[in-house]
Amino acid sequence: MGVLGLLAAVAALGGALAPAARAGERPDAVNYAGDQEIGIFERLGEKVPLDLTFTDSTGKEVVLGDLLEHPTILTLVYYRCPTICSPLLRELGNTIDKLDMEPGVDFDLVTLSFDVEETTELAAQAKESLLSDRAREVPPDAWHFLTGTPENIEAITEAVGFKFRKEEGKDFVHAGTILFLTTDGKIVRYLNGKNLLPADIKLAVLDAAAGKPRDFFQRLQRLCYAYDPEGQTYVLQVNRLILIVTGTILGLFLLFLLLKRRPRRKADGGDTAPSERAV
Repeated sequence: MGVLGLLAAVAALGGALAPAARAGERPDAVNYAGDQEIGIFERLGEKVPLDLTFTDSTGKEVVLGDLLEHPTILTLVYYRCPTICSPLLRELGNTIDKLDMEPGVDFDLVTLSFDVEETTELAAQAKESLLSDRAREVPPDAWHFLTGTPENIEAITEAVGFKFRKEEGKDFVHAGTILFLTTDGKIVRYLNGKNLLPADIKLAVLDAAAGKPRDFFQRLQRLCYAYDPEGQTYVLQVNRLILIVTGTILGLFLLFLLLKRRPRRKADGGDTAPSERAV
């Protein structure tokens, strides 16, 4: 197969993979039922307040900034929610089971209830249920389940653009999202909706870990995929892939020409001196 044939094959492969990547698009990404006062209003590049204090599932008061030891996946839920929050957390847990990254090493998770009436006991029950249902071990200190005061909940939901409304009774109208934070609290990614792809989670964690050492294959993944804000997913960049392949082939071809043109040395180490030649 010639160079043109190889490039055509790469383009065809990219075309086949791109729709699969776009299959993760989530149309319910921004506003809830078209309500402009409820939904996810992204604050990419902004920082969450790191000095906010919350209560964890053991009843201990914790500072948000102290929990961000690694790139962090943040979820805002209320623990009694059966329609959006519980399926979202289960989907997140199932996706983590499939990742080739380690919770507590490559990333941490923080789940915060935005219902000021929910208790530490509910947070503990939610944590126990999710961690016990995992196919892989998730260290308890890698996933934090929090409750908080009205002031601190309002501060963080406002900082990340999470808008919700309490209905009559105890239910809330809200959207579902997963946020990715750097260790200094910067918001680098939103993945909205309840359908998650392991590749999207991994790439978002890598984005949150930008500036930290990564292996060759992780760097290659970030190079070949780009985040699509409209589709709320990562999409294969066919043009980048073709450029990489073309550059690799060109580099190998130039190396081949260079090696081919190098003069070959004689097995005896070169020409003998004139005085040593036979008369």
